[in-house]
Amino acid sequence: MTAWQQGFEVIFMAPESRRHHGRSALEAVIDEAHGLGITRLTRRAGEMSAGEDGHRHSAHFFELADRPEEVMFVLEPGMADRLVEAVAAAGIPVFCLRRPVEFAHPGH
Repeated sequence: MTAWQQGFEVIFMAPESRRHHGRSALEAVIDEAHGLGITRLTRRAGEMSAGEDGHRHSAHFFELADRPEEVMFVLEPGMADRLVEAVAAAGIPVFCLRRPVEFAHPGH
């Protein structure tokens, strides 16, 4: 029988061109996660996104810098809160989504 755990999926999103102290904003998020001991993540690139202001971000044939990206973590509730708070305290300019999930490690 698989033992399910309760937690949160936490996703940070930003265009590839978004910077924080000269580095990719999502790389800065990953650094904050590593500083908290979080090593499990998934990073994905998308084709198109639109921000709250309606500005569209997409990868173009000649320019990939505006490609939307996201980094996703599945974390226990306390660690999810710590990561979001660390990213906010660092002032990293990203959009964040947090939703409850159940997760397991079948076969381990």
